[in-house]
Order: sequence, then structure tokens, then C-alpha cells
Amino acid sequence: MNSFVYQMPVKVYFGEESVEKHLGSELEKYGDTIMLAYGKGSVKKNGIYDKITTILKKCGKRIVDFSDIPANPTYEKALEGIELYKREKVDLILAVGGGSVVDCCKVIAAGAEVDEDIWSLQFEKHTVPEKMGNFAVVLTLSGAGSEMDCLGAVTRESTHEKKTMVGPYAKFAILDPTYLMSLPLSAFMPGVFDSLSHCMETYFGNGTNVSDLMNEGLMKDIVANMKELIAGNDTLKVRSNLMWDSSLIQTFLFNVGKPGDFQAHSIENTLAAYSHGTHGRQLAVLQPVYYRHIYKAAPERFAAFARNVMGVSCSGCDEEAAADGLDILENLIKNAGLAASFSELGYELTEEVARAVSENCGVSAGSVCPLTRQEIYEILISCK
Repeated sequence: MNSFVYQMPVKVYFGEESVEKHLGSELEKYGDTIMLAYGKGSVKKNGIYDKITTILKKCGKRIVDFSDIPANPTYEKALEGIELYKREKVDLILAVGGGSVVDCCKVIAAGAEVDEDIWSLQFEKHTVPEKMGNFAVVLTLSGAGSEMDCLGAVTRESTHEKKTMVGPYAKFAILDPTYLMSLPLSAFMPGVFDSLSHCMETYFGNGTNVSDLMNEGLMKDIVANMKELIAGNDTLKVRSNLMWDSSLIQTFLFNVGKPGDFQAHSIENTLAAYSHGTHGRQLAVLQPVYYRHIYKAAPERFAAFARNVMGVSCSGCDEEAAADGLDILENLIKNAGLAASFSELGYELTEEVARAVSENCGVSAGSVCPLTRQEIYEILISCK
């Protein structure tokens, strides 16, 4: 096992009525001005906005609204938030939403206490600010696990770059699984696959250790609950399990002591700067194709996944079992209502964009079979 340092500082309140029980006491620790950040308005339609603002007002807080954060947050939107944070002298950003809202708020918090452009600071000077703004999370859509880490992905539209920036950890995160129940499966399932994707990208990295055994248990739970949803058993228990699954994987407990792969994530993030597609949906297209391309380089690893996670009982060779496991993965994606190609998603990938993505995305050194630029291009074209 490789050497590592591990720390997970986020305080989580999980359960029904967690906002009512805990938000007020946490707000007492911060000043009067709260930036309430959210997306396109679903939190107003489902009543969550009113519930939170009632608590904020009861606590004597001044509310500064920051709305319309897009599903794929842009750096330009984060700059608006940084300017608002400084102008209004915000004491705490409260991110109310899913991974996109949370990611955007991390970038706002990262740039809130510095006078320099945070993009230039991190990607040109390779410096992370010592002082950052405070932010916390009320999660309304699970899957990304963004509430647990300090990484925020944003797209700089002017240059077609989607990059992951370093921000602060949330001061606290409130996860009420009842907030997920109003989401249709078409909106919820891409996030579920994103959770599974995080697990797989960690699991298929080079090397094995005790983290993989824990990861297998988490993947089994995600798959089992996906099957419950597919079968029509859409219950609070099922969504609660999936909500906590997504948070657990982003504690990074399962990839300590070994490199992750995350090649599919790297390709998808770069593509998203052009397509603006939903992260989990595009991963569901890319990941099976990528794994078909590399599994013969580590058949024993993919066979373990097939047998221990996907329930393959094949007594044949590892390569055969591995292929059967990928068949099951593809069927799971299909039965979950997720697309198998970009054209099914309504996005027509051009050869020009495929070439640009293949030339500019990161190549994973943790992959069992590191790709060439040409291989990345061919994988993208086969996903059209």
C-alpha cells in the first residue's frame, strides 16, 4: 500500500428534517450576511427555498440571493458570485442544490478573499489561497458527492476549458433524503450512475488493497438500489441509501494508498466544455466503451468486479468473467434509462471536437492501460 495522509473535516447532518433540526444552530457560528446560492429555481417550486429562508430570517440573517447557477457551472458565473460576495461582505455561502451548485460555490469561496484572478492563481501560478470564504451545503440532488470534498469543476467558456479547482471544504453539509423524493427518476438516475462511476474509476486504478474490498461493498449497494429503482421500488429507504453512498465515495477513503484511474472522467470533463451535457449521462456513454477497450490488460481486476459486484457466477477464465460483467453493466445502464451514445443524448459529436478533446484531456497514469491520444479519439468516435 502506498503512503498517504487522510483527513475528512466535513460535518454531516443526515436524516429527515435535518434542516429544521440543525441549520439554525450552525448559523449561529457565522455573521449576519448569508449568500443563498441555488440553480434555476426548482428549490422555489418544491418549497425548499421558503423553508430555508424562514430559518435564516428567524436567525436574524440578511439574505443575499445568488440564483441561476447552471447545470454545468461556468467560471464566468463563479466570477459573478465572487464579485457579489465581496460587495455584500458575505459571512457564509449556503449552497442549496446538487453538485453543480456546490462546485460553483467552492470556486466562489476560493476567490472570495483574494484580489487576484483565481483561475490564473491556481492554473498559472499553481497557488491555492491560504484564506478562503466560508461555505456550507444543503443538498437537494445527490450523486456527485461534491458536498464532501474541496474540489469544484467549472467551465471557462471563452477557452472551452473545464477544470477542477481547489476550494474549501464545507463547514457543514445537511442531507435530508426527503428532498430527493420529488425528483423524477430521469433527473435522479444520472447522479446515481455518477456515484457508481466514482467507485469504478477508483477501483480500476492500478494495484489492490483493503480499500478495494470496502469499495466493492459500496458498489454492490449502489447496484442493488439501482435495481430497486428500475423495478419500481422507489422508496425513501432506497434514495436514502443512494444519497449516503454518493457522499461516502467522495470522502476518498476508498482510494487511499492506491492511484485512481479517472480516465473516463477526464475525457467527459473535457468534452463537457463543448457539449454542456449532463455529467452522469455522458459518463454512462463513455465508461463501458472505455472499459471494453482496456479490460484485457487486467482481466483479473475486471473479473473480480464482475464476480464480487455484478454477481457473475461464470466459472471460466477471468477474461470471460470480465466480459460478462461488462455486459451486465451495459444492461444496467440501459435499464436505468441512460443513453448508450451521444446521439441518443441529442449531441452530435464532430470529428473536430473529438480530436480537440483527445488532444487536450488528461491521460491517466493510474489506468491499467494508459491510453494514447489516438485511442482516446477512437473511443470518442465509437460513442457517437
